[in-house]
Amino acid sequence: MKKKPVVIQFVGYSNSGKTTLLTRLIPLLERTGIRVGVVKHDGGHDFEWDQPGKDTWKYREAGASLVAISSRTKTAMLEQRPLGLAELIARMAAAGADLVLVEGFKREGYPKLVLLREPGDEELLSQVTHVLAVVSWEDYAHPGLPVYRLQRDEDELARFILDRYTQSQDQ
Repeated sequence: MKKKPVVIQFVGYSNSGKTTLLTRLIPLLERTGIRVGVVKHDGGHDFEWDQPGKDTWKYREAGASLVAISSRTKTAMLEQRPLGLAELIARMAAAGADLVLVEGFKREGYPKLVLLREPGDEELLSQVTHVLAVVSWEDYAHPGLPVYRLQRDEDELARFILDRYTQSQDQ
């Protein structure tokens, strides 16, 4: 039986570098043979996945609850309802993800990396739970957490995540 995927959240205020960091970490992690899934929280912007005028957009606009598109190299499915993070992670696991990196969902209870863009952002550390480490834009020291510097320590941060993944697989 396949183990549940390891889940790590990346949280921070808007423009803290979450997406940029994830796009740098994903290839480093995938290179090790781990299948990485990513879930992004849209924070209430009501994202638009389809392009207006395309067939899948027309099906959704016509009222379809579920719309899927598949090609020789990829598949996407859009549901006309919100799903909770636990359900999204379960679906990632069913699709074969070993590690699920979550951007956002600050209030969820998974282990987190907190991104701090500026000194005033450190208040976020007291507002979230299960903090594993801090990723900072500037030099920063925390008495009880490892700190990684954005745009400098991505390799070390990838090793930290891989260590966490390996530890969970040994349990």
